[in-house]
Amino acid sequence: MTQKQLTRNNIILLICLLLIIFFYPILSMQRLLMRDIIFTAIILFGTYSLNFPKKTRNILIVSGAITIILFWLEFVFGYDLLKLFSFLSFFCFNMFIAVFMIRHIARSKQVTLTIIINSINGYLLIGVLGAVLLVMTGITQRFFFHIDTGAINFASDAAAGFHDYLYFSFVTLTTLGYGDITPVSAFAKSLTIIIAIAGQLYLTILVAMLVGKYLSRSGER
Repeated sequence: MTQKQLTRNNIILLICLLLIIFFYPILSMQRLLMRDIIFTAIILFGTYSLNFPKKTRNILIVSGAITIILFWLEFVFGYDLLKLFSFLSFFCFNMFIAVFMIRHIARSKQVTLTIIINSINGYLLIGVLGAVLLVMTGITQRFFFHIDTGAINFASDAAAGFHDYLYFSFVTLTTLGYGDITPVSAFAKSLTIIIAIAGQLYLTILVAMLVGKYLSRSGER
């Protein structure tokens, strides 16, 4: 793909991630439908966000298609096991994309618009994936270990939705730590630590790489 196409796909991916973060939580009706539509778009444009080798892209297309099918099956039938597998597939797919984005940023010789958008997308993906992991933790505890207390303690009495996990993930990722939502189970506490460390390491390493590339390019000129 051309650089222009890559930039366009990354911009659309960025818009999808911003929609799931900012627009999705304010919905009151058809929230699950909108979540699955946005997740489908994230998978589609994530597949074409980088110049993957042909074999790698084919694997991404197949795994992405499986993930999309699982999400829509879960939307129709609403089974916890389907939800667990759909989120697990989504996590693995986008974790792969995030790792390749970081590798692409590290290997690039100059700071371009696509690199900057890649950097933002990588950070937002970490936050979304943190929420996915927390949801999976709650489902696993309830489905396999019959623990009904939940992995996360929410401030309100209403049933927690994905937007609540998303909020908690980004509050942890940015180390704001408001305290209105707290991890309860040992596994959830461990995940919270991992999310917080991942956010700080990503920003530290990313800023160092981008500044180094920019200074190197300026020195050559």
